[in-house]
Amino acid sequence: MSFLANIIWILTSWYVPLLYLLGGIIFFPLLPFLWPMIKYSFLPFGREIVTTKYLKSFKEKRENDDFELASPMVKTLGNVAWIITFGWILALAHIIAGLLNFFLIWMIIPIPNIMAHFKLVPVAFVPFGRKIISKELSKKLKDDRAEKEYESLKH
Repeated sequence: MSFLANIIWILTSWYVPLLYLLGGIIFFPLLPFLWPMIKYSFLPFGREIVTTKYLKSFKEKRENDDFELASPMVKTLGNVAWIITFGWILALAHIIAGLLNFFLIWMIIPIPNIMAHFKLVPVAFVPFGRKIISKELSKKLKDDRAEKEYESLKH
C-alpha cells in the first residue's frame, strides 16, 4: 500500500520534493542533515517523522556525528536560517499542494496525500530536531511506551 501511495505522491506532488532538493543544494553545508528529510519528501509513505527528544527517551547515550549533538544555539540558528529562506516556502507549498489535492477529492486517490501534506507543514518549516523512522519502529516505540505506562499503573 505504501508503494502505491508513494507513486501517487510523486505523480500529484512532484514539485514539493524538488523544492526540498533545491533548498538542500542551496544550503549545501546543511545538506547532510537535510538529506533524510529530502529523501522522505520524495517517498513519505511507510515512514514517520518523530522528534529527537522523543527518540532520546528510548535510547542510551552514544557517540554520534549527527546534528542532534550540536548545541541548541546551532540548531536554533539552523532552523532560523531555514525558516527565513526555504522553510516558509516549503510550508506554503505543502499547504497549496494539500488544498489542490483536496479539490481532487472526488477521485478518492489524493486523500492520503492531503493528510501527508498537512502533516509535513511543521516539518518543512522547522526540520532540525526531527528524525525519520519506519512505521514498524514507530509502532514498537509506542507499544514500549504503553507497556511502561501500564507497568507504572500496576504499582
